[in-house]
Amino acid sequence: MKLSNIEICNFRQYYNAVNIDLSTNSDQNIVVIGGRNGYGKTNLLLSIVWCLYGEKISQIDDNFKKEIQKEKNYSSFMQQSINWAAKKENIDTFSVSIVVSEIELPEIKKLNSNSENVVITRTFNVNGMNEKLSILDANSKMEIFDDEADKLNFVNDYIIPIDAAKFVFFDAEKISEIANLSIKEEGSFINDALGKILGLDTYDTLIEDLEFYINTLKKEGATKNLQEQIVDKEKAIELSNIDIEKFEEENAEKLKEIDDLKKAIREYNNLISRHSKQGNSTFDRESVLLDLEKLRTKELQLSERFNELSEIIPLAILAGKLEEVSEHLKIQAQNTISQSSLNENSEKIENFIELLFNKPPEPDNSSMSFKDKLFYYDKAKNLGAELFSTNGDYQELDFEHDLSNSENSLINDAINLVNEQSKDLFENTIDEFNEVQIKLYELSKTLSKVDADLEDELILEYSSKKDTADYSVTESNRKIGENNQQITKLRGDIIRLNQQLLTLVKKVDVNAQNKLKIKESQKYIDVLNLFLEEQKNKHKNSLEKTILSELKILMHKLGSEENSSKFIEDVKVTILASGQGMKITLLDQDDNEIRKESLSSGEKQIYISCLIKAILNESIQSLPIFIDTPLGRLDEEHRDKITKKYYPTLSEQVVLFSTNSEITPKRFKDISENISKSYLLFNDGANTSLKNGYFNTVSND
Repeated sequence: MKLSNIEICNFRQYYNAVNIDLSTNSDQNIVVIGGRNGYGKTNLLLSIVWCLYGEKISQIDDNFKKEIQKEKNYSSFMQQSINWAAKKENIDTFSVSIVVSEIELPEIKKLNSNSENVVITRTFNVNGMNEKLSILDANSKMEIFDDEADKLNFVNDYIIPIDAAKFVFFDAEKISEIANLSIKEEGSFINDALGKILGLDTYDTLIEDLEFYINTLKKEGATKNLQEQIVDKEKAIELSNIDIEKFEEENAEKLKEIDDLKKAIREYNNLISRHSKQGNSTFDRESVLLDLEKLRTKELQLSERFNELSEIIPLAILAGKLEEVSEHLKIQAQNTISQSSLNENSEKIENFIELLFNKPPEPDNSSMSFKDKLFYYDKAKNLGAELFSTNGDYQELDFEHDLSNSENSLINDAINLVNEQSKDLFENTIDEFNEVQIKLYELSKTLSKVDADLEDELILEYSSKKDTADYSVTESNRKIGENNQQITKLRGDIIRLNQQLLTLVKKVDVNAQNKLKIKESQKYIDVLNLFLEEQKNKHKNSLEKTILSELKILMHKLGSEENSSKFIEDVKVTILASGQGMKITLLDQDDNEIRKESLSSGEKQIYISCLIKAILNESIQSLPIFIDTPLGRLDEEHRDKITKKYYPTLSEQVVLFSTNSEITPKRFKDISENISKSYLLFNDGANTSLKNGYFNTVSND
């Protein structure tokens, strides 16, 4: 399946109708769309996603969700999406059309039997605030569906399922964040990805429905007091989610304010530089301002990292207690082994004595009385216990922990996290932060000294306005940091409340009839879970092989035999218990796990790219892939490798939205044999248009 043509009409920067041919073939699978930052690459990607999913785009990607939150809600976002030039001409409608080709269509009377193409068009009228979705047969131009629900189901069932869209339309620079997820979160991500690609999500939904049904049955038998407690917990969870949504919306608004303030600051700096009396001074004010902006961005990133590390602090404080629990569990396990061995020996001694005294053969004319037998029986038993006792390893404990294997593993993982990572992470972050603070102080001092020599009142006015804007940016970033801490706390509260809710439901006295229903429902869940596990196991080995082979191709640390044995030697895929998905483990030559958090930003992006490719290889149908910022945080060597060896084999249709610093003219030439179409975005300050071709400026390569 391919999205072979896009027509954007009066959407954001795209004035009038802008038509883009995205067709590819088996030899040329790549379309490159180049443009400078701010020229409309991301909005072009957004237009495609909006055409397919409309109001549901916020479910696909956090970046799309933040774009909507910046405008408060979806309706406001849509109102702001009409092209300004079109609005001045009193045009009140914008639209996006996509020609979807090479798809298997359902048997519908309105469809031509030879149809392989449909045209999906979404239109929005800003005056009436109404949205229309149209799906036409590309041959007859007839509307295929009358019912809106049928249209949505068609996109979800025959085009790209909304839950799989995040793996089809994404920002390559931001996907590296997936490598920082916890085991549970990563397991859920991989489970979602593989499930959507293989079509297993239907069974997951069925399991969720059955579990919801079981919980409903359990709640029916709750006493009034217990019912009130359950409702209170459910309400608290709902309110926490609402609060999280509010904080996220406020953060989106603050980010929009920061963007506007930064534009104003750049303008003030330009005005100050233009009117300053530097004469022939060698002082490069523009360069200093650029360095200051980079350092402030770095300072913000480090502040955010401190917020993330705050989650580790409680673990660090409790590290001693965790070690005590771990030691307690070791003694508990040893006691279990010791007790088991003792019981086994006691049983053998009993059997030995029984055979010795009470089973034939016996000596002729034996005169041993019952009293003597009893004496030797007790003596033999005591000697056996003394000689074969293993109770020396047994240690008396006041209590025992009742923990599952997964809970034991969680404790060990927490200890490893504290012991192996927290110290280095804290020290490195503090060192980096101090270094940035020193550089910021020195550069600000230099700039202030130069600006202090300026006597022009106009420049002083600009400087005052710039300082006010700088302060506002700092305050907005501080507020975002506070909100993020509140969001983290609320998410922790939700986890705790869900655990309490589960405990309350377990206390309910379920009647006999509901017990029978629950038992039958659980049987279905067990069968479905077994089926899902079997399906995942079928793909487990191929996932391991593909991820490892792609890593060896793309990572320069693995590019030679000398390095490959010192870095990632193997990849293991583990099916997690209780339907928690799958875990990917990277191993070195000594079979030690390589923690993904220890990888550089570029290596994380490479790893996730390999994971996505491995998952796509398991797909039951070929999916088009649209990637913004395709070379993201990669260094030059990784950029060359992923351009030449990754994208040409990723999918039958790969559309890349790139700047000339990512896919340079040289890299473009390196993959020219794989490129079907190429376009360059031009912007006149308000509107964006396309021309055939790519950047033709001289690269730095």
